[in-house]
Amino acid sequence: MQYTPYIIPIFIAAIISGGLTLWGQRRRPAPGAGWFTALMFSAFFWALFYILELVSTDLPATLLWSKVQYLGSVTLTVEWLALVLTYTGQRRWLSPRNVALLFIIPLITLALTWTNEHHELIWVNVGLVSGIPFNTLSFTPGAWYWVNIAYSYALFVFSTILLVVAFVRSTPLYRRQIIFLLLFSILTWMGNLAYTVGLTPHGMNLTPITFSVSGLLIAWGLFRYRILDIAPVARDAVVESMSDGVIVLDPQNRVVDLNPVAQGLLGHTLPEIVGQPLAQVLADWPALMELCREQKSASIHTEIPLNIGEDERRIFDLHVSPLRDQRGRMTGRLMLWHDVTERKQTEDKLRQLSRAMEQSGSTIVITDLDGNIEFVNPAFTRITGYTPEEAIGENTRVLKSGEHPTEFYRELWDTITRGEVWQGEMVNRKKNGEFYWEAATLSPVKDEAGRTTHYLAIKEDITARKKIGAALAQEQLKSDALLRNILPAGIITEIKEQGHVAPVLFDCASIMFTDFGNFTATAEHLGPQELVASLDRYFTAFDRVIEKYGLEKLKTIGDGYMCAGGLPLPNSTHAVDIVNAALEILDFTRQEKEKQQRAGQHYWDIRIGISSGPVIAGIVGRQKYAYDVWGDTVVIASRMESSGEIGRVNISRSTYKLVRDQFDCEYRGKVHAKHKGQVEMYFVNGRVKRDLIDRQIF
Repeated sequence: MQYTPYIIPIFIAAIISGGLTLWGQRRRPAPGAGWFTALMFSAFFWALFYILELVSTDLPATLLWSKVQYLGSVTLTVEWLALVLTYTGQRRWLSPRNVALLFIIPLITLALTWTNEHHELIWVNVGLVSGIPFNTLSFTPGAWYWVNIAYSYALFVFSTILLVVAFVRSTPLYRRQIIFLLLFSILTWMGNLAYTVGLTPHGMNLTPITFSVSGLLIAWGLFRYRILDIAPVARDAVVESMSDGVIVLDPQNRVVDLNPVAQGLLGHTLPEIVGQPLAQVLADWPALMELCREQKSASIHTEIPLNIGEDERRIFDLHVSPLRDQRGRMTGRLMLWHDVTERKQTEDKLRQLSRAMEQSGSTIVITDLDGNIEFVNPAFTRITGYTPEEAIGENTRVLKSGEHPTEFYRELWDTITRGEVWQGEMVNRKKNGEFYWEAATLSPVKDEAGRTTHYLAIKEDITARKKIGAALAQEQLKSDALLRNILPAGIITEIKEQGHVAPVLFDCASIMFTDFGNFTATAEHLGPQELVASLDRYFTAFDRVIEKYGLEKLKTIGDGYMCAGGLPLPNSTHAVDIVNAALEILDFTRQEKEKQQRAGQHYWDIRIGISSGPVIAGIVGRQKYAYDVWGDTVVIASRMESSGEIGRVNISRSTYKLVRDQFDCEYRGKVHAKHKGQVEMYFVNGRVKRDLIDRQIF
């Protein structure tokens, strides 16, 4: 071996590369640190064995160390490209397949270098040059030698393009980092280019030397700008995508960086703001500027409302933190703006909801999935008598009254466990044992994934309403009963549903009138109470008779009683039914007469008239409804009654035609009827069919 001072700069380069290799190894978690470590190790390996080449004195040794150098030199360009891709945020290109493809040419070059004696694709006419300050290998480049050079320079050019693009797109903070990386790249490959074209002294390869100088630049950049710790990829991936506003200030309170959210907040783009004093940037918010000025070197954490634009007011959680270097010197400040407007609004809504639940007059209960109570509001205590301390932890069965069947509770639980809402009324039991009614809505409470986590019950005490409803229902029954005494059932339904009743023409119905013949003379001998009581006894008996035969009572006028058959529901037996009823009323009156005579009391004699034919029926009046009928049939029936005889049933010819097969009738001549002329009349002597006699109720 021979000593040459030319190895000194290469030795320094080896030391720098080796040190950076160790430093990069300790920083492996940082993005790109692995590729940086591999790059520095390859440079260290190349420089170390290049030193051995320069101090060798014979061709075999020089050739051996030249081959060994290729283990480091051929991979440098691939490792440098991988580091640049990582730094500029293009790591997706570094898939295992792509990395393997990138190493194909270097591996082929390495294999051809170690087998060069068999094909001379790398070196042709290899020899040893001596007589200069150091021995060096002389050769003519082979075909693959130029392939390797072209491939290496292509990767170098592509890496440089990536750095230039990143430089254009980056903020000043990261441009300084990229400048160091570009200087490293240019210096290194300029040295290699000078060697390749033969411009170096004595044919010496300057790449390891330029690498040492470039390595110093990288080392400075590592400590000054923390290249591996703060990279554009980190900024692009994190800061740019943050939902919070980020502003970076230098020690002079000038803006050096900010993300898109902060740009939107301030209403200016990045080029417009970078380099501007904070006082100018925050001119619209003097209170915030004063706060930052007063606490220039201290951390600030506060919530501050700010007007954004002309009519929008937002609330921000502001963090201002000093940035310090490794020596503790402040290098700037970081402002983090977190918009908490929605959170504040949500908190306000939650407070409102909490107050609403606390002040609600309805019972609110929250349970777990087993029905164990976790929350009750004051209304629960007021209604049930259980305090929150007594209720929480208890199962809702503590309120169970036992008034509902098991199926009721099963249906309730089946509904809410299916994730549906149950609504209904139930009877529960208070702490003192008293029953009370509740109108309840039970709902499942679900999380973001749609899973039911709790049940919510909102219940209203409807006990008083139930009592009022029961009382109203009872009164309604009474009102309906009274109404049924005045109007037919079908007519009542029509009035309730439609609010009115349309007049109806019945083609054939039967009308009956009764009248007490000696009413006036007898009434003179009776007191008011005795008179009314007597009429009530007779008319009540008449009511039972017409109800038996399905007739409709129309009205009573003084001592007169009027009813109809065949309405409001038409039927074909109305004439027979009404004559049967007339005979039974006649029999009742005769029996009462005999009783009164035996008792020596006053009695009534009765006349009954009936006619059949078309009538019009309808409701008259608004204050007091009255169901009435009109038409010639009504007039004739009235004439039959007034033209009849005491103790007889007098019917018109139209009725006679309808009942002559069932009753024994006696023709008695004609009578004049208003607007009808002479009308034929018949007395009904009795029933023809004996089996009808048994239907009498008196």
